[in-house]
Amino acid sequence: MNACRKILAAVILSGLAANVFSATETTAKTKVLEGTQGYRDEINRPPEPYTGPPRSGEQVYAYRCAACHAKTTQGAPMPGDDIEWGLRAKQGMKVLMQHTIEGYKQLLMPPRGGCGNCSDAELKAAVVYMLEKSGVKPPP
Repeated sequence: MNACRKILAAVILSGLAANVFSATETTAKTKVLEGTQGYRDEINRPPEPYTGPPRSGEQVYAYRCAACHAKTTQGAPMPGDDIEWGLRAKQGMKVLMQHTIEGYKQLLMPPRGGCGNCSDAELKAAVVYMLEKSGVKPPP
């Protein structure tokens, strides 16, 4: 399990531990759990829809991407690393976006970069932001 998922699991479990164990008796023989059923329910829950104005690449980077890309977690290239981002840019924007949207390398890069409520345009803006911060021209 990668570092991002471990952190996410710890945050989810610490914030929801009270709900996991709260039970209410509906009858003398049956108990019904209220709230979450645990980590799997939370990780598979659809994200809250984002209803604000479109976010910039810098905003999406700060919101989700920086969790891994600000510290080279599991090989995630940092903005400013012209060599690593240059190699990725040579693959073309289509491949970069495919990896961003679908995830990459057995989920070391999670689908949609971990931002389930980001639009494709916002995700592309984040990729372009990291490329430009690295001094790499975004591919066509």
